[in-house]
Amino acid sequence: MRSLRHRTSAVLLALVLGASTGLAACGNDDGADVREIGDEGGSGSGSASGSASGPASGSASGVEEGAASGSASGTGEQACSPVGEDLEGDAAETVEIALSEYAFDPSELEVGAGVVTFAASNVGEEAHELAFLPGGGEVPFTEDGAPDEEALEEAGAFELEAFGPGQDCNATYELEAGEYTLFCIVPAEDGETHYEKGMSGTLTVG
Repeated sequence: MRSLRHRTSAVLLALVLGASTGLAACGNDDGADVREIGDEGGSGSGSASGSASGPASGSASGVEEGAASGSASGTGEQACSPVGEDLEGDAAETVEIALSEYAFDPSELEVGAGVVTFAASNVGEEAHELAFLPGGGEVPFTEDGAPDEEALEEAGAFELEAFGPGQDCNATYELEAGEYTLFCIVPAEDGETHYEKGMSGTLTVG
């Protein structure tokens, strides 16, 4: 099970390897469950842990494999790994959201507190993820320009792992009231994350 730091390292390695093969890293194709960023234990407290309290409770915990493995291609066939399937029957609301280069549609969402299913569709040509930052605001980056894993973990960020073009993928969470930033930090071929290219949005839970 890898943390976001390992995922970023894997991406950088895949980008270097990709330079010699004509491929670039983007996304995660290991089929791993969507996990809470930085949670290695799988049941600790945080935003997306099945037994945890926090802004969002679902069936996922901990980040698994890196963002670049297998095909290491932005248009690769990364499989959907749903989150919170055991909660879907309790969802009071289902929200449809489309992921593309480089935006969420809609980019502003409002839902009621409680169990919510996000029906995500990748309508773009690259792999995309749907990640949540409780408290809203900007996604933190380190001084060297990488997503700040420790800050994201402390904030309780959680995510639906990247999945490939043309796929639909559901994520169900029990959300507490508050503001959340939607973001995607999958790297593009030029090394910038999708978030840096404008792929962000806001979720208001009332």
